[in-house]
Amino acid sequence: MKTTGTREVRLQHRQFGKSERFSTGLAAGAALFAVFLFVFAASPLSAVPAQRAAAANVATETVHYDSGGFQIDGFLAKPEGGEKHPAVLVIHDSQGLNDSIREITKKFAAAGFVALAPDLTSRLGGTRTPDQMAEAVARLSPIASVSDARAAFAYLQKDADVDAAKISSVGYGWGGWRSFMLAVSVPELYRAVVYSGSTPSQSFNAIHAPVLALYAQYDFRTTGNALLTEKMMTEAGKKFSYFVYPQVNRGFYAPGGMQYSADAANLAWTKTLEFLQGS
Repeated sequence: MKTTGTREVRLQHRQFGKSERFSTGLAAGAALFAVFLFVFAASPLSAVPAQRAAAANVATETVHYDSGGFQIDGFLAKPEGGEKHPAVLVIHDSQGLNDSIREITKKFAAAGFVALAPDLTSRLGGTRTPDQMAEAVARLSPIASVSDARAAFAYLQKDADVDAAKISSVGYGWGGWRSFMLAVSVPELYRAVVYSGSTPSQSFNAIHAPVLALYAQYDFRTTGNALLTEKMMTEAGKKFSYFVYPQVNRGFYAPGGMQYSADAANLAWTKTLEFLQGS
């Protein structure tokens, strides 16, 4: 795989005892830290054409499920084939269930996962225009949105094409905290990935699933909690690893978004698949 000049930044990376080569450097941090460790990683850009080709073998549909008496809409993508697949619950950011999240969901299906992206604004009438989304998301109860995500997890458990023992969650931005909260509140969750997301303030002892967090260097508010999160998870005896990507903003993962970075997104995508597919 061809190596590029893109750097992958680690605040202080520990990945279940595995060591990686890295070089050190300093960068501005938030109040909790000021030292970044830089690690060079290979770019997976060469894998993109294969993923696009695989997308032709992906089936998609709009589904609906009940959550406490509310009908929640979702975008479901599946790889074709009769065998059971691992599954991913894709939790959208503050922009809602938009085209970027649908593309990410289809990309998971092309990689061999049954992927469900619920529209967590369904309680308020569904995804709106970008200008309306911030207000709609702000009106959502955090407790209700986590409940709706848990109901989506239960929906996947009942899907005949899903390996119920390997259902993970991946949350983006606003959805990152909700992915972390699934690790807290769903003992059966296989793994949790958090992109540019906040950390729960408590209940670390309840976490069963390993957690991977992927941060942006210029997202000082969220990224600044990485060391504290690692400390809390380590003290609770939980598995936690994280990476920080340099010179990108919190929306680096969203194709078509103003903050999108193809290099960082591809590096993070590779980390995500390695994590979800690990034993």
